[in-house]
Amino acid sequence: MRLYLEPSVLVKLFKKEDHSTKMIDLIATVDDEKDWFACTSRWSLLEITRALRKDRKPKELIELDLKELTRHRITFLDVTRPIITESERLVASRDLYASDALHTATYASARKPRKLEAMLSDDTHFRRLGTVIKIITLEEAQLP
Repeated sequence: MRLYLEPSVLVKLFKKEDHSTKMIDLIATVDDEKDWFACTSRWSLLEITRALRKDRKPKELIELDLKELTRHRITFLDVTRPIITESERLVASRDLYASDALHTATYASARKPRKLEAMLSDDTHFRRLGTVIKIITLEEAQLP
């Protein structure tokens, strides 16, 4: 499986939430299975940092969590000018939050070259984009 990982699922690696265990298993599968691939935007690191900070995690623990995340076989995609331009268009035309537009634009730019099958997200905002991107939730994700 080839997935774009949106921050709502990545943060489950460091916060006890519904399906946190499944997310840990999914990342282990990405690390171990050669036919699995995962990517996300570098911007995800900021969103994860903010989520952990809101939970009052100390700076040192957040830094350790982020270092741990980057050790996995996840490709971090740069935020480029075309992604920003497409994000602006999405915010204006679809009334999305800026970060949701950025992830949508990043997924769209990586979908064909990276042969992505879907965006993995537990954020309900993405359901409004049903025809633009394919979304699956952790509950729907099938592990080998």
